[in-house]
Amino acid sequence: MRLLLDRERLTDERIAALAPEERAGLDTLRRARALGESLGLAHSTSYRHLVERGPDRAVRVVVAAPPERLEPRTWWFPIVGRIAYRGYFDPARAKDFADGLRAEGLDVYVRPAELYSTLGYFDDPFPRSGLLWSQVDIADTGIHELVHETIFVAGDSAYDEALASFIAERATLELFADQPALADEARGVFADRKTFAELIDALARELEALYAHTPTREDALRERETVFTRYQHEVFPSAAWQTPRYQGLGAVQLSNAFVLAQRTYMGDLPCFERELATLGGDLRAFIAAHREQPGRRPDCPTTPQ
Repeated sequence: MRLLLDRERLTDERIAALAPEERAGLDTLRRARALGESLGLAHSTSYRHLVERGPDRAVRVVVAAPPERLEPRTWWFPIVGRIAYRGYFDPARAKDFADGLRAEGLDVYVRPAELYSTLGYFDDPFPRSGLLWSQVDIADTGIHELVHETIFVAGDSAYDEALASFIAERATLELFADQPALADEARGVFADRKTFAELIDALARELEALYAHTPTREDALRERETVFTRYQHEVFPSAAWQTPRYQGLGAVQLSNAFVLAQRTYMGDLPCFERELATLGGDLRAFIAAHREQPGRRPDCPTTPQ
């Protein structure tokens, strides 16, 4: 409610007061939103306001899992159903909640959420700082959240997040199709994201096999550290990254919670790629199909939520 009350409508006067770089970011956001709507996404009243969001109002997402199983802790809420993460608009509350989960012996991963969606229930604001992101990030993130307002299946985080990521990537590439430099940047970003998704999936499968055949919790914790160390110092650094985005993975604290958080966003992407191919690459038809019948397809295996 504090964020909503602090919103500033984007009047002509307010826009004129922005720095030139911010106005360029706002133009990208508007173009992305317009493209999304032309592709069949919902007409949204979100992201038509700005909000100044300092460190005390940074949005945080908390993910937790047992250290000996690749199985997320979930929570049930009205409207959205059972979800494998909890979002906080107050970083201090997120930290307190995460500390409580760690005290239970759980793996915990806390990540920032640069943008969020209340699924159209409120007119969500766009952070002013976000206007200085790269144009690719503005378009990709803005369309991702617009997908949530359009297509949402309660209780299936993996479907919802992967679908939004998939549609946003394709739409962003379409948005910059006539701008070669930005199109190349977007292709590099998304190629790295796909590489990361494949590595996370391989890591998850290795962990699942390890946990299934390790007799005790203590053995599982010891043996998984060997796996984590290999990925941090050998697998991730040796990947053919096209951008700097994932080159700091060696310093990331790997855990079951981290792996599950990443897998939620990317686990279903191959299924969506196959479905889009059957539609001749027609993104509008793909979106229409998921609006008409939202939910996991028969050829898409259930992934951890």
